[in-house]
Amino acid sequence: MKKKLFIIIFMGLLLVPFVGMRFYKADLSIEKKHDEALPQPVTDGKVNLQFFQELTDYMADHFAFRQELITADAGVKADLFQSSANEKVIVGKDGWLFFEETLDDYMKRNCLNKRQIHNCARVLKLIEQGVEVCDADFVFVAAPNKNTLYGEYMPDRYVPLNGQGNLNALITSMKEQGVHYVDLREVLSEQKEQVYHKLDTHWNNLGASIACENILDALGKKHTSYEKEAYTRKKSFDGDLQGMLFPKSSKKDWNVIYSKKQDYRYTNKVVSTEQMEIRTENKSVDSSAGGKKTKHRNILMYRDSFGNALVPFVAQEYKKGFFTKEVPYDLSLLSQSKADDVVIELAQRQIPTLLEGVPYMMAPGVSFDKDVEEIKGTTATMETEKQDGVLRVSGQTDPRFTDDDSPVYISFYGEKNLLMFEAFPSVYDPMDEKADRSYSYGAYIDISSMPSDDYRLEIITKKDRNYYTTGFLGEYVIK
Repeated sequence: MKKKLFIIIFMGLLLVPFVGMRFYKADLSIEKKHDEALPQPVTDGKVNLQFFQELTDYMADHFAFRQELITADAGVKADLFQSSANEKVIVGKDGWLFFEETLDDYMKRNCLNKRQIHNCARVLKLIEQGVEVCDADFVFVAAPNKNTLYGEYMPDRYVPLNGQGNLNALITSMKEQGVHYVDLREVLSEQKEQVYHKLDTHWNNLGASIACENILDALGKKHTSYEKEAYTRKKSFDGDLQGMLFPKSSKKDWNVIYSKKQDYRYTNKVVSTEQMEIRTENKSVDSSAGGKKTKHRNILMYRDSFGNALVPFVAQEYKKGFFTKEVPYDLSLLSQSKADDVVIELAQRQIPTLLEGVPYMMAPGVSFDKDVEEIKGTTATMETEKQDGVLRVSGQTDPRFTDDDSPVYISFYGEKNLLMFEAFPSVYDPMDEKADRSYSYGAYIDISSMPSDDYRLEIITKKDRNYYTTGFLGEYVIK
């Protein structure tokens, strides 16, 4: 009898997580996961061949008390062994948590090569030129990884290698190419107060306000000085790393709450600053300069998750703000937003994404008067696609004839005309894992105003101060 009772109790305990699913609801957003619907054996009238695998995955994410068990397990590992139960989270010293995806940057390993760093800076320079053609000002800002500023709280087992990481290398290349940028590392690291969250990937409101002020300084704009503004510290912030590691923890992180009233309003439906697009308007006036002064006009900011905390501070300073997480960067938004200032904010760990996707901007025409030598047996490739008066040209250059700092020119060589354009040195399709991130290129070319001709398309690159052409790679006829 006792054995039967034991078996019944044991089986009952095994069934609790599954029977409890009827009443238990897990918030997977805390763990940065998508909550998928319960899979069906038949979808769109067809047998779902992935049903059992999808059901297994669904059950693994939704069984009752899963998050409570994860939290308990993570707590034991963190407290007793200073180790993490989540591969995406690093448990540091004194309760600090770090995002695992910043580890390569911190360790200075798996860094971009010289050509790739040049290409990242060149992408930014071409965007800057496109912005300036539209009579707007441009600035790029990299948000430092948390362990770039607070590396002393990283576990001792992580010892950075010698040399420079992606951010240092990018800043050097941006200087060489004349990109207008803001370096936040020094101004943030010299702050006595904590400017990043202990339990989150990102900066707190103090860090965001400092970043905003430095961006506006770079754009030559007067602004609120938050050094002079009163604030309180409240333990009210839900850290993303805390949620990933301890999904059922109620522990909050400290944040800075400024007393200054914010006058801007949203002009689209905004549920959270996490969302892809945010538009703001501010009709108030600013008297910080001693006498009333209207707000700055319009700003367009391309941003990632670090930009979430920036939105309120930037929106407060402009009549209209357009904040987007859309990538690749779409420069047609410049005319749509009627922006006077354009900012690209990008997390340090995301620097390699500058090579992923071709910004939507018409390729700039260039004058070219150099002698070129034709490559015999080139490995360069080219694809073309026309849509709505725009020709997309993309492919890869020949590495043997492409220097680390070589531009990529697309030549339209006609019977009557010679037209040259500079391409973005980035991959057209970010999902193409086979594409070489060092030697890919892409460009959008406005063919609507090009003179009629039978054009031969070639790629021109530079190697050891000499210029080389691939010769015929494609053709395009304009009648």
